[in-house]
Amino acid sequence: MNKELSNQIAIITGGNTGIGRAISEELAQRGAKVMILARNEEKNKETVRLVKEKSGYAESYRVNVSDKESVDNAIDEIYKKYGQIDILVCNAGNSTPLNYITKMPMKDIESIINTHVYGSIYCIKACGERMKERKYGRIVIMSSLGACHGVTGNAHYCLAKEGLVAMAQSLAKEFGRYGITVNSIQPGSINTSMSGQLLQVAKEKIISETPVARIGEPEDIAYAVSFYCSPRAAFITGDTMRVDGGYIIESGMDRLILSMIDPELK
Repeated sequence: MNKELSNQIAIITGGNTGIGRAISEELAQRGAKVMILARNEEKNKETVRLVKEKSGYAESYRVNVSDKESVDNAIDEIYKKYGQIDILVCNAGNSTPLNYITKMPMKDIESIINTHVYGSIYCIKACGERMKERKYGRIVIMSSLGACHGVTGNAHYCLAKEGLVAMAQSLAKEFGRYGITVNSIQPGSINTSMSGQLLQVAKEKIISETPVARIGEPEDIAYAVSFYCSPRAAFITGDTMRVDGGYIIESGMDRLILSMIDPELK
């Protein structure tokens, strides 16, 4: 495995499960010292153990990203210990039950905005100045295909994820002169517990509408994050990468035409 991130300090929010755990393992395999910021202490410890079993290095900090003080305390501790922060992956996320906006409880809306938007802002504010001092940094923000097209019953989530894309583009301009790149990723349907409810009812339909004909795995997203963090992406900033197996470009007309060419695809 190419150790292109050797001795870099990588902070990963929500890095203890699903996509976040895959990112933690991938960056550690690339040589980074991984700092997991997440709330569930048991899952934090489990992920640290898994990373170390694969000869990587990880630490965990119990953090609620929607609490600025919690974020600041953890990042201050990391910076005092290592004197550098090279990579920040804003991955922490949550979900609430699907609902029409007129019926959606405000606590659900606030929960999504606080975690995805404010959580990312708190982490970027805490890490950004440290990165500027060293004139180096890689920031990757997790968006969603929900930022490309509104999902019924998920208006608050789509709002947050589109906002993160715009913020990444703005920050790319703000931080570029300091050697800091800022990019975002839009995962498609990924095989995680967070997507469990959707996959239970629509897995086959999603697969049929995805050109590569499968559901994504957390590792697919981790590889994209690893690329953005690598020296190979040093001239890429303000970018948004869709990692969706081509789902967003598929259409009903394409499927109709394909079935005319090959009846077995009906």
